[in-house]
Amino acid sequence: MSKHHFKEYSPHHPDVITSMEFERILSATGPTGGELKRPSDGTKPKTIAMISCVGSRDERYHRYCSKVCCMYMLKHARILKEKYPDIKIFLFFIDVRTAGKDFEEFYVYTKELGAKIIRGGRVSAVDVKPDGKLRVRGFDVDLCSPVEVSVDLVVLATAIEPPDGVEELGSMFTATCGREGFLREVHTKLYPVETQARGVFIAGCVQGPKDIPESIAQARAAAAATAALVIPGKIRFEAVISEVDRDKCSSCGVCVPLCPYTAIRIVEYKGKEKAYIEPALCAGCGVCASACPSRAITFHGFTTEQIMAQIDALTEA
Repeated sequence: MSKHHFKEYSPHHPDVITSMEFERILSATGPTGGELKRPSDGTKPKTIAMISCVGSRDERYHRYCSKVCCMYMLKHARILKEKYPDIKIFLFFIDVRTAGKDFEEFYVYTKELGAKIIRGGRVSAVDVKPDGKLRVRGFDVDLCSPVEVSVDLVVLATAIEPPDGVEELGSMFTATCGREGFLREVHTKLYPVETQARGVFIAGCVQGPKDIPESIAQARAAAAATAALVIPGKIRFEAVISEVDRDKCSSCGVCVPLCPYTAIRIVEYKGKEKAYIEPALCAGCGVCASACPSRAITFHGFTTEQIMAQIDALTEA
């Protein structure tokens, strides 16, 4: 997410940067060769402030938590304090979320190195002072009072967003997006990598914000689910599917755009264009059968004769 969305944080100032930009500065292959230099004048900053949840957990932008921000802020602070012990670091959190293996220990160790943790509400503003330094205004819940710190560099932990075009990508594979714009799984707990389209699986941040270990685990699950379909050599389909009686079909095409699985297409039949339902794609939802004005589509398993036979069997019993 671009820093320029947040006017209250003085995004025009060269020393207000995103966490991704700061990651490149710390990298040995980055623009500064791993040396800590602030963008404005190339000098080493003596005081740094890092702000979490910039665009995350915010009604104005994204209501979800970006999940990895707390930990990479702590990682940046730890790297800095181990390499430059004299630097003052202020970490502004709404609250610290370290729910993972060894995450809490990492958090405690970073605090022991001297990083200052300030928990409270969202940082209200970043102002540019007359001397060129940056003033960060926030609230410290432990002190129960507003706080202001003067720093040389501000790092914004901006929200993880779905990429542009993910909705169009999903529509190509009949996978839908959720409210926040990420591709949606069938069930969060039982089917975490499956989509509503059979044979289409998702993994990583296309489904939502997640860290590297979780992305790898999900990718392995998606690969295993794919292999389970491919290795047997044959794919079994559900018996409950729709079928077109093309002799009754009036070629109106009403069913084609209604199918949520794009299983219906128009094909040539006896010199005329008729609807055809691909069994491999049909999920048996019955939308096409209910919409067909010619009653040319049969929803197997739920025909009138079958339903009446079930009723008769129940009443006879």
